[in-house]
Amino acid sequence: MDSGKKFESQLDLLTAWELMAINVLLAVEPQAEFDVNAVQANMLALIEKLDGGQLNPALTDPGFMRKTEDLLLALLHGDRIEVTNPAVYAARQAVLAAAQVIYNQAVARGLWRVHPEIEAAKGQAA
Repeated sequence: MDSGKKFESQLDLLTAWELMAINVLLAVEPQAEFDVNAVQANMLALIEKLDGGQLNPALTDPGFMRKTEDLLLALLHGDRIEVTNPAVYAARQAVLAAAQVIYNQAVARGLWRVHPEIEAAKGQAA
């Protein structure tokens, strides 16, 4: 172990959220084998599960929803996210789109309260 060096094991927001999304998929379909490098396909599967009503437990999970909100707030703030996983980076638009759809569905269904900054940004975009 190197002395005086801080070990950085924390994932970037995008990769961390994508891994949580895979865990959500595995919770819905425990026998499935998801290719962790097929990020775009995994995000599509996540949205299909959402459309099928199978993600309701995730939409009420405060940990998952808070991480989703944190990712969207970082995007709103224009925070720099250094994505180290090439597969996640290549599919970053799909990951962000999936996070937005999940957040919007949780809010629309009354399962999560929209963050005031996100609400204010929606008003500015109109």
